[in-house]
Amino acid sequence: MEVLRLENVYKNYGKNEAIKNLNFSCEEEELFVILGPSGAGKTTTLKMISGLEEITKGKIFLKNKLVNNLEPKDRNVSMVFEDYALYPHLTVYKNISSPLEAIHLSKDEIDKKVREIARLLQIEELLSRLPSMISGGQKQRTVLARSLVKRANEYLMDEPIAHLDAKLRYQMRGELKRLQQIHKMNILYVTHDFREALSLGDKVLILNKGVTQQIGTPKEIFNKPANTFVANLVGDPPMNLVEGNLKAKDGQYFFQVGNVFIPLSNSLADELLSKINQEKIIFGIRPFDLHCYLKQKENAKILNIEVYMDEIIGHYNIISIKLDDTIVKIREDKSFKVSMGDKISIDFEEEKLDFFDAISGNRIF
Repeated sequence: MEVLRLENVYKNYGKNEAIKNLNFSCEEEELFVILGPSGAGKTTTLKMISGLEEITKGKIFLKNKLVNNLEPKDRNVSMVFEDYALYPHLTVYKNISSPLEAIHLSKDEIDKKVREIARLLQIEELLSRLPSMISGGQKQRTVLARSLVKRANEYLMDEPIAHLDAKLRYQMRGELKRLQQIHKMNILYVTHDFREALSLGDKVLILNKGVTQQIGTPKEIFNKPANTFVANLVGDPPMNLVEGNLKAKDGQYFFQVGNVFIPLSNSLADELLSKINQEKIIFGIRPFDLHCYLKQKENAKILNIEVYMDEIIGHYNIISIKLDDTIVKIREDKSFKVSMGDKISIDFEEEKLDFFDAISGNRIF
């Protein structure tokens, strides 16, 4: 069952179109993530749903009820902002209880709900403290408790753990996902971090400059990016994207990048030719799908190419080469030792390649 639906929604600030024809829906008990860079329109979307911003055009439905003209208090949504926004003069207990007091629940009911959510978020011992007396991670838990203590049609979360250090963010991601599943919450979560999006989301919407780039499961987003923007946004390092030309010579097809000719099978070339009408295309491949060899490997796709850079990152060795003006990154185990200037061979399986239109950036296949 749909809890939230946006139909052909636009938001203009004067001549600036912040949101352009936004369409998506969130299902019951779903954690839906909006992912995009700064300025993508993520926070604006949440504000329109909550009623804090008027939409320019389109329709917003909550539980199949049109809410365009409803006040924020009448939409029964709960919003967590990027900053802590705690009342500094109130205790943790009073901060959490404030939305329940606003709807005039009894003291006993308020106390029961506050202590229950505090126990779930492991902040019971902090209830008597002021915000100035607790850490950043504890403040974030308090903000989440205040948002989640009241049952809502949809919980709107605007980068709620962005200000925490890496270890706390990792911990909070797991706790939030567990909480959502146990209590069957409907959450719309906004982030600029692809790791958060892929680890938390049941579905992910990629937004850029107010325009939807792709909607899908985390697996679909990662494995089949709809365009070069999505491919470049998701992954660390992101997908390698190399522009070149499809060429034929003596019955053999090649992908030409500068003075490097990468052989392609005839079956792959035929499939490409059936879908494109120009020589220039972009091929994409994930860094972990490329493999390096210190010695010349027979039938390797790229032979005798120079190592441009080598970086050890934890358990991985990120090796960079240059194809014409494009730096290509390869992820190998840290035991694979090379130095800048060494000559290596590169190989890969054709099935791991993605192809994109060089003009539009859209996925070919």
